[in-house]
Amino acid sequence: MSLRFGKKRPPFTALPRHRRSEAVVSLKGKIRRDAGQYGGLFTSHLVLSEPGRPDLYCQWFDFYFPGRDRFTLWNAFIKTARQAFWDASHELAYEHTASMLTREEREADSRMEFEPADISSTGKILSYRLVEREPARYDKLGGMTFYEHWEKVESEIVRSEPPAIHESFEIDRSYAYGIGLQIVLDVDVIDRAAIEAAIARFLEIGEVGWQSPTPVACERLPKVSQKEALAEVEYPTVLLGLPVR
Repeated sequence: MSLRFGKKRPPFTALPRHRRSEAVVSLKGKIRRDAGQYGGLFTSHLVLSEPGRPDLYCQWFDFYFPGRDRFTLWNAFIKTARQAFWDASHELAYEHTASMLTREEREADSRMEFEPADISSTGKILSYRLVEREPARYDKLGGMTFYEHWEKVESEIVRSEPPAIHESFEIDRSYAYGIGLQIVLDVDVIDRAAIEAAIARFLEIGEVGWQSPTPVACERLPKVSQKEALAEVEYPTVLLGLPVR
């Protein structure tokens, strides 16, 4: 049986000017309708400033806002310097741990196996379930599993070799809806004020990519990994739909 896949959508910047203008007009209309929730400068598909949500769960946000001309729409993702620090540490720790294993070991460690879960009266398999297995332990990782060593290295990086983090605006023109914009901002939480400040600064510098020449001060960055920090917060992550590393 042949499989048909939908044609990949072209980047927003490749669309005719009238299509981009229509998208901007539509977005502005939604922003007006959502002004009571987001303030009138942007909109989102996410809930902002959820009552009772701890600060450590308010470290990033997706939102949309129009540019200065009628053909520009920004599809933005913003995160705190704290979150950027955690993400960088997490990635560095993964790369370090992965480099200690062979490709075959990494593939075997991440391989998933399934077995029949429900079988009909005629013998037809109706569903499958994941086979639970004990994770492999490696002498080269000090007898730890891949994930145990990953967490250990991440904690060491955070405390001993912290990566430098800079405030920044990074543009990605490959997005199908709007122009991608990745923002790192040195604030404690991502709330309406932080988003509005980021929009104002981005428009002020001319809607271009930018990175601060000065890294965020060390005292502004955490001394523990994200998992360790979240473990101290009494807040059920299942209510947020957030993954726990």
